[in-house]
Amino acid sequence: MATSKLFGGANLGDLAKSVKERGAPSPFANPNSVKPVLAAAELALTGRTAPQMERENIFSVDPKRARPWKYHNRTSGWYTKDRCQDLIDSIAKDGQQEPGLARKLSGDPDADYEVIYGMRRRFACEFLNAKFKLRVVDCDDTTAAVLMHIENANRQDITPMERALSFHQLVESKLFGTQDTLADAMGLSKAQVSKMLKAAQLLRHTTIGPLFPDQSAVPIEQAYKLTALLERPAAKEVIMQAAQNLARKKEGTRTPAETLRILITSLDRSRKFEPIQKHYNVGPSKRVVVTRNPKGKVTLAFPQGIQATSKEEILAAVAQIVDDLG
Repeated sequence: MATSKLFGGANLGDLAKSVKERGAPSPFANPNSVKPVLAAAELALTGRTAPQMERENIFSVDPKRARPWKYHNRTSGWYTKDRCQDLIDSIAKDGQQEPGLARKLSGDPDADYEVIYGMRRRFACEFLNAKFKLRVVDCDDTTAAVLMHIENANRQDITPMERALSFHQLVESKLFGTQDTLADAMGLSKAQVSKMLKAAQLLRHTTIGPLFPDQSAVPIEQAYKLTALLERPAAKEVIMQAAQNLARKKEGTRTPAETLRILITSLDRSRKFEPIQKHYNVGPSKRVVVTRNPKGKVTLAFPQGIQATSKEEILAAVAQIVDDLG
């Protein structure tokens, strides 16, 4: 299970559970309990103002007075009736079962709270003209980022790219200093975070980014592959031209995966091959004819067949062909 160094190596799943459990007693109430490395983490998770046993306060507020935290990881595309219909129906029937998490604001004439997580719940409550239930905590931005991550880590409706964009924003803001620090805090591998950050960079390209109206749906693996290709100057020129062509065409609905496939394969389509026909020996008495057309398609023909030809002789000829054609 993932752990976070920010919370003294605590299990992130357990921390997420602590956030959701109302009125859980504080570990500081037991003199024999082990105090977490960062006391602020316990205070942030439980909303308590002092290390003593007490119950959490849940507030019912006007959803219009609660705005998203500036590092919130949901894209604006989520806040529509269609995409929040499940919550709208659930809250209309049974009320809001899980409160959001927020910090109290001061000095903002338009909002009293900033929502760390629970913005879809907020949208549903506003749609229903109902009060929005919040658990209020006092924590810094770094702790808020981890709380948001552990709440959303197992939610299928948060896409990998939304997390990647959120992580990219957190690193850019210097909230975690380095991507390694972020990985440690979130309980993720450095390689995983590195790939997510690299994939998120793709959507910062002024030509490529606008090709994806819903950036949350962009698949990480393909985005990462395309970002790596863009680091090669010759490849970048071809890909950017392909992106400009797509922008001009404005064809009908195309999925993000299809757009990425077109951009990635633009390199293959741009390559021009010199047509060739060559003969290679296969063993002491047979041969293979190799033909390559202008599109790069290679065909192998054995005029004398391959009967009585050893597997080793055929493999040796194919190896030579591969070496020659690259």
